[in-house]
Amino acid sequence: MKLNALNPGLLFAKLFREPLPQMYSSDYIYSLLRRKHSHLWVIAPPKSGSTWLSALLDHYLGWTTMAMTDSFDRREQEPSLRLLAQAARIDRVLWRHQHTRASKSTIELIRRAAILPIIQTRDIHDAVMSCIDHFSNLSTIWPMAYMDDHQWNQLDADSRGRFIVDMVAPWYFNFYAGWFSSKLVHDATAYVCRYENLNQDPVGELIKISEHFGLPGDRQKAQAAVDRAASQFTRLNQGIVGRGVKLPEELKESLSRMRRYYSSIDFSAAGFPE
Repeated sequence: MKLNALNPGLLFAKLFREPLPQMYSSDYIYSLLRRKHSHLWVIAPPKSGSTWLSALLDHYLGWTTMAMTDSFDRREQEPSLRLLAQAARIDRVLWRHQHTRASKSTIELIRRAAILPIIQTRDIHDAVMSCIDHFSNLSTIWPMAYMDDHQWNQLDADSRGRFIVDMVAPWYFNFYAGWFSSKLVHDATAYVCRYENLNQDPVGELIKISEHFGLPGDRQKAQAAVDRAASQFTRLNQGIVGRGVKLPEELKESLSRMRRYYSSIDFSAAGFPE
């Protein structure tokens, strides 16, 4: 029995059945990462063109594309260390768009995993219009606020707009205030990609993202990526810049009131010029 207990094969099998507690720790997962790698992560609020941006980067970079969240549905899209561990030996990973708010743990993950963050923005007035379209035409299942198809179908057009502003827009302000206040944005570690710039010149924006992170820029490859992304579904409803001007004045004022709670934060990238 003593010999069996010392048998390397049995010990190896036992280790897989009963891993050492340290193997579940964050420190152990971070230690798995290669010293030199390139991991880009698209972090964005809904309806900001982030699915499109992820597709553009996927075609442009040609890296392994993964999601850093365990599930979507109504769950907050927090990053998963388990999924990060699965990609530990991959040198170049594009973590596709994720609706993740700023927090101490998320910023620590970005720092310790040496992830290159892209914070996508869009004029919140335009985003509200796209949210209404999304709930009406695609799905009411989001983590930002509870709604279901039955309840949504009971609302008239005015009530739908008020629901998005009253219940969903606060999540947007949470997202923007957190990231705009972070050191990652202040010291330009993160690249802030404005949807308006991406919409106007997607090729140029891909080049700027690449150069910001010290990656080679290739205009021909960028144009090819734009052409390929144009042929796939990217949830880019209308994607019209400036459509938020059609919001009722009551809703515009509600958004302005929320913005005024953050007098020291620059919300220009979210549609509030200083």
